[in-house]
Amino acid sequence: MGTAQTTAEIDWLLNAARKFIDSQRIKSGVISFFDTRFEQSELEKLLESISFVAVLDTVTYRFLQYFYQIIGFGRIRNDCFKDLVIARIVEPVSKRQTKDLLEVRFDRKYPLNKIYQTLRSVSDNNYQDKIEQIVYRFVKNHISRNINVLFFDVTTLYFEAFDEDDFRRYGFSKDNKHNQPQIVIGLTVTTDGIPLSVSIFEGSKFEGHTIIPAMSALTNRLRLDEDFVVVADSAMLSQKNIGLLEDKKLKYIVGARLGSLSRKLFREVITSMKKIDGETVRINLNQERTLIVSYSEKRAGKDRHDREKQIKKAKYLITNPSGFMNRYKFLTSKDKKGFCLNEEIIEKARQLEGLKGYITNAAKLPSDEIIKRYSELWQVEKAFRMSKSDLKARPIFHTLKQSIEAHILIVFTALTISRYIEFTTKTSIHTVVKTLSRIKEIVAEDNVSGQRARKLTNLTTEAKQLLEYTKINWVI
Repeated sequence: MGTAQTTAEIDWLLNAARKFIDSQRIKSGVISFFDTRFEQSELEKLLESISFVAVLDTVTYRFLQYFYQIIGFGRIRNDCFKDLVIARIVEPVSKRQTKDLLEVRFDRKYPLNKIYQTLRSVSDNNYQDKIEQIVYRFVKNHISRNINVLFFDVTTLYFEAFDEDDFRRYGFSKDNKHNQPQIVIGLTVTTDGIPLSVSIFEGSKFEGHTIIPAMSALTNRLRLDEDFVVVADSAMLSQKNIGLLEDKKLKYIVGARLGSLSRKLFREVITSMKKIDGETVRINLNQERTLIVSYSEKRAGKDRHDREKQIKKAKYLITNPSGFMNRYKFLTSKDKKGFCLNEEIIEKARQLEGLKGYITNAAKLPSDEIIKRYSELWQVEKAFRMSKSDLKARPIFHTLKQSIEAHILIVFTALTISRYIEFTTKTSIHTVVKTLSRIKEIVAEDNVSGQRARKLTNLTTEAKQLLEYTKINWVI
């Protein structure tokens, strides 16, 4: 366009360049709302004539609804329940805030009494049986034909309250909320991490007393015909529990507390175990039960570090008894005046370094398979972490048992969808929601006629990759 030596000349050349570009475009028949031939751009005039009435997360909603339907939850035939589940995945908040979220972000309008009526419907219409059966059939038909291993664990959920009732009780809190009532939740998941069943117990229930009623309800509700193995941690281990599982012809793998073994059995384990990385020993306890013990160098290093740390603390407590608050396993009473190191317990801990035990009646499984299955208990632990963090199942603000159970089932359904999305996309549900929420549907309304038009903002590359997992036409 030319050369310039001053700022004014540069501005003049830039303006001339814009006019030149516009003239060339207009000659080619391409019209722009920003044509420089207008004193006020056509776009500005257009914007004055319309109102933007909504900015919606339509893509996020339709994506989650797709997976809700694919799993089969549409058979519940309750749109409000579906929307409560979707909202729980997108932004878990109170039911009152959920009402506003559904309206503002998804254009889904419900009066608050409709939401609470839906919570009552969950109990009145036995949604739990229906939902667990839907999940079971879906897993069987689309993920794993043979459900032969299930993982079981429990956690606690506390209430923003301080008054107990027959259901919300004080108990051992995994959330360190010992001064607030709670409930105990049992969760059963598949080897792929898909939640299959949820059980709810009063807050004072000892976790070791949950596995039998949970497995009984599971087998009765789903009528499992597979010879499945249930895997649980050592907190579920007791002679009574193991006996009841065997009475019900259920196969199990549970963690063993090696430190609690009889002297004879402990000596047998220690003398027969060669402390070589990956070594295992197998000891028949009776016709039904087998004890398997494995050794790991990595575990031994951690155990040794923990033992030395505990000994150091024990020695400190001996010389500083004022800091001695509770019983300490490496200390024993010396006399009425003080304490000394418990050398017997310390030696026992040294002998157990690197050892991990498992008790099972699935004797046909090889030892490495049993150990592998037990190590996969993280699947249920991950599900609990997701329910507490991503889906914010805690704290609970409901007081009626009916509403509490409905809340837990909404979280369970949301967790199932979230885990299946992660299973399918290999992307965390947090990232999925964050990626899709960047795409907005803009709703514009003509100020004169009241007519509305809708337009999606541009899809990002990441969003397009996620949307390829669905069969939805995303053009609006």
